[in-house]
Amino acid sequence: MASKHAWKIELIPWDHLSPEHVKRMYDQRVACGWRSDEVPSWVEAAKKGGKIFYWVAFSDTLPDRDQLIQKHVEAYPKESTYLRDTAAEIRLVPRQPTVVEFIPIGHVAVDIHTPEEDLKLGLPATGTVWIHQLYISYTLQRGGFGAGTISKIETLAAKDPMNAKIIALDTLSREMQTDPEWLEVLYGEGRLPPPAVSCCDTNLGRSVAEIRWDVGFQ
Repeated sequence: MASKHAWKIELIPWDHLSPEHVKRMYDQRVACGWRSDEVPSWVEAAKKGGKIFYWVAFSDTLPDRDQLIQKHVEAYPKESTYLRDTAAEIRLVPRQPTVVEFIPIGHVAVDIHTPEEDLKLGLPATGTVWIHQLYISYTLQRGGFGAGTISKIETLAAKDPMNAKIIALDTLSREMQTDPEWLEVLYGEGRLPPPAVSCCDTNLGRSVAEIRWDVGFQ
């Protein structure tokens, strides 16, 4: 079932070979507060046809697009420069980049796990595509952009080269995201402010399988 917010969003492949794209990914992971140190490993994975990322950008048809971009870059000045669509492949499958300029307001990753990992979670050994590392600019939350991103990535994952039959969303459980003790650990004094809404509330209620990673989530 498509989200009513999908029209607001465009997904553009992350170019893991572009220094500008890699630097922006690092900056957004710092802003997110999670796993910025893993960006180099994501570059290496992409070189081997593994986990791939897409930038989340606003559709040209969004009426207040320019104002929303301005709001984002005012909150995150390091992200004020435009990137270009330069990715020449997706999971080692060649594509023709559009070279269009855009300001990413977030990102999302998709990956295929080993059959053994999926079977442990009660999923089929093949046909499951995982959604990881969904991030939408904190200053732009509650606009439906997370739900729109999930809808868009579902559509992409169902096509070549991933051909998903099941989409699984990797996220902390709703209970953990709203638990005061966990919020203190994750967003305590001197850290980033907590998101305005939990990832589950933003993205579920859709045709994805919620797999609860209470500890050691990916």
